Amino acid sequence: MHKRPFSFRFLFSLKHLALFLSFFTLMVTVGLIGYTIGLNQTQTKFEDEHQENILLREKIKKSATIDRQANLVQEGEVKKHEDEIRHLKEKLKKICVEKKVVEANHEYAPKDKNAMPPKGQVRAIPLSKPSTAKLVIIMDDISYARDVKAVHSLGLPLVLSFLPPSPCHPESAKLAAKESSYMVHFPMQAVAFNDEEPDTLHVGDSEEKIASRIVQLKRLYPKVRYMNNHTGSKFTSDKESMEKLMPLLKKDGIIFVDSRTIGTTKIPQVSKELGLRYLGRDVFLDDRDGVANIKKQIREAVAVAKRHGSAIAIGHPRPDTLEALRQSKGLLGEIQLVGIDKI
Repeated sequence: MHKRPFSFRFLFSLKHLALFLSFFTLMVTVGLIGYTIGLNQTQTKFEDEHQENILLREKIKKSATIDRQANLVQEGEVKKHEDEIRHLKEKLKKICVEKKVVEANHEYAPKDKNAMPPKGQVRAIPLSKPSTAKLVIIMDDISYARDVKAVHSLGLPLVLSFLPPSPCHPESAKLAAKESSYMVHFPMQAVAFNDEEPDTLHVGDSEEKIASRIVQLKRLYPKVRYMNNHTGSKFTSDKESMEKLMPLLKKDGIIFVDSRTIGTTKIPQVSKELGLRYLGRDVFLDDRDGVANIKKQIREAVAVAKRHGSAIAIGHPRPDTLEALRQSKGLLGEIQLVGIDKI
């Protein structure tokens, strides 16, 4: 059999291929290393900013509680003390404004970033014709004048749920006072969330502490009739905690709306034991970013309302959410968009 002569050109091609593959592998490795380093640096920066935020809040709180009569006798010392507090507040405000926007899924804060939110409440058979179906859309995390203005610009009867005032958003109660109706977005402990609001309720808090917080919120929001939980996946899934909270709210004539940040919420059970009607979220509009995704969730909310006579959806004053609502006005016209007191 005739053998083909050995080809140096073939060997040369194999050499080039090997070099190319080696170079490609090197580039991929370098890219992965760079991505990992960059990711770690970003995470470290975020954690550092979060810690600085907490430290500033504590310094402001500590400085503001100093007894002037005992510790700040001279007028110059008083002015110095006030200047320090003002400086700290300005620094904190800058951090609040510049920090990254919180991810939409922060309400239920899953450890797996790709996790879906807990399912909505189990609903009864249809109660009415689609034309009379009612949908409530609650806009959570209302904190700034820009949030109120953005939501009102839609011209839709959406429900504003205000976060309690904090050093980051000190004017939220004053903004609510200008509204004819509103809700309070009550901060509660989550299973996994690293940016709690001040005075967040925690599992294990005493009934006295919870009662004191409710009194404080009623003083800040005198017209409040409805509250829903901000985060709260750990608190609302703890029956003992809800057995402390719910009777206190009932006593003050406040109706609690379950944001359903966790599937094991105990609010339905405790509501039944107290003889209260259960109100809970059916759909999260913006647990994922993107106008298309949010429009899909709006369609789902409308479908649930048509199927069962009513539905509750929750969104946030984020650009994508606002735009999706603006583009969905026609769809929302197929049902009655109402306040939380109308269902």
